Amino acid sequence: MRAVREALAGLPPLARWGVLGLGGLILALLVGAGVWTVLERRDAAARLAFADAASTYRQAIAEPGEAQVAAAADVLTRFLKDHSRSALAGQAWYFLGNLEYQRRAYDQALKAFEEAARRDGGSLGALSRLGAGYAWEAKGDPARALETYRQALTGRGPNDFLYAELLLSAARAHELLNQRPAAIDAYRRFLKDVPNSPRAGEVRSRLASLGAGA
Repeated sequence: MRAVREALAGLPPLARWGVLGLGGLILALLVGAGVWTVLERRDAAARLAFADAASTYRQAIAEPGEAQVAAAADVLTRFLKDHSRSALAGQAWYFLGNLEYQRRAYDQALKAFEEAARRDGGSLGALSRLGAGYAWEAKGDPARALETYRQALTGRGPNDFLYAELLLSAARAHELLNQRPAAIDAYRRFLKDVPNSPRAGEVRSRLASLGAGA
């Protein structure tokens, strides 16, 4: 190191600064390459771990026994502990929410759905809010459920794949809250916006039970 300093000291100022700048650039590139390699390895490890967790999740959903659901929840929890910053964390939280809902651990399901929604403003976020609404209903809090469904409906229209289910859920929450006029309006909006839905007959039955026509 001393020899390097002496060699640099013997150079003209312009050349000395050029050498120092070049050395700094090379060092920055080496550090950057090292960081990139670490991140690539971490991302690859996260993808592999998530593939295993997703496989366990699918098995638990297909055969929802108590042991299978608990095992899948444990695998996802471990993934989230080990790879909390992964781009796949949002999906893992959503899967975990479904499993917690499946075993009626509604507070844990809400936490998981909220974490998933916080990480994604698109379809996954909407699915997570729908799941959170179901959990609030299961907890006997239709007011919070309705608020959650409304949040998920914001900015969505009839062409959105979750629009119909969210609107029906909101109408159901209105009924649970004894808000008959609002429930009727939501059901009529459903028939107007998605008249060809397979659930149109169900909606007409709900309107009839509320003493209203389509």
